[in-house]
Amino acid sequence: MVYSPKEDSYLLKKWVIKLSKGKKVLDMGTGSGIQAMAAKLGGAVSILGVDKNKKAIELSKLNAKKLGFEGVEFKYSDLFLAVNEKFDLIIFNPPYLPFEKGLNYEKDYDLVGGEKGNEVSIEFLKQAIEYLNNEGIILMICSSLSDPFEIFNYAESFKYNYEILEELRLDFETLYCVKFYLKN
Repeated sequence: MVYSPKEDSYLLKKWVIKLSKGKKVLDMGTGSGIQAMAAKLGGAVSILGVDKNKKAIELSKLNAKKLGFEGVEFKYSDLFLAVNEKFDLIIFNPPYLPFEKGLNYEKDYDLVGGEKGNEVSIEFLKQAIEYLNNEGIILMICSSLSDPFEIFNYAESFKYNYEILEELRLDFETLYCVKFYLKN
């Protein structure tokens, strides 16, 4: 299964277009490739989309080709495992649903972010420091379903500042588009 773009994807896309001009971009968990292509629309100078789902990589490549987005590279990587360079902008729409009985973790792994839903986001932020240029930023979606304030507390302990750029209230949750950047 590859996550189809929904409200969270479109919220993030808006900010990716605004903040990618002239930047070297990494789209973590690229899925359908929507954020990588948004970075191209926004004027990024180079774009790498990675995902641990091989079907997502195939779909992203197909979508980019079909929509005429040349110059966007996609490759397999579980978080930063196959990444060996630094970026000005790292984008992540992580799996953020808490694990619930009845979910098939193998089938729904692109939706579930761990027991509380925020474990993947926290691990991502912990690792991302090594791949972010000094003046670089991270754009990430957080959800009220997975205790975003715990993510923010961890981010501060990892030496990030953060800014909530926009909130989107839905019937069942609030989504946050958050900008993280290194403390000086």
